[in-house]
Amino acid sequence: MKTLLEIAYDKHDIWIKTVISFGCNPSMAEDVVQELYIQLSQDLNKGIDFTFKDDVNYFYCYKVLRGLFLTICKKQRKVKKIYLEEMRSEPKQNIPPPVDEVKYAKNKDQVDNVLDQMFWYNKKVFEIVASGKSIAKLSRETGISYYSLYNTYTKAKKHIKNNV
Repeated sequence: MKTLLEIAYDKHDIWIKTVISFGCNPSMAEDVVQELYIQLSQDLNKGIDFTFKDDVNYFYCYKVLRGLFLTICKKQRKVKKIYLEEMRSEPKQNIPPPVDEVKYAKNKDQVDNVLDQMFWYNKKVFEIVASGKSIAKLSRETGISYYSLYNTYTKAKKHIKNNV
């Protein structure tokens, strides 16, 4: 008398074809089917009955195979793939392009002239936020509404862009 796992193993070719029908390659399909046998063995130990008329329940095995296949697919999506060409070449360095100091100085002078013509409050808010302080932090420190500071900063920035 054959055990339930032996009966399941007799249908090995069917399980392989089923996994291949999911879009799996044949070598990986073999691994998935081996995982099925491990799962069926664990289920037998837990007392789960996956028989149907003295045979293996095909639908149960189908669901287990599909779940195993989808789990493998999810794991493969998380794996970062690196092409061989990238590994052989030297690592790329992110070197910023050289700054044209003459053009930078000219633009800075233009921005400074526009800032000098602005209302003192707008100028001060723009300078503080442009220096790196967040609007939220400035709002907490000064007690001025976040939206007021935000609107002032964006209007000042827009004014500078339009006049430079």
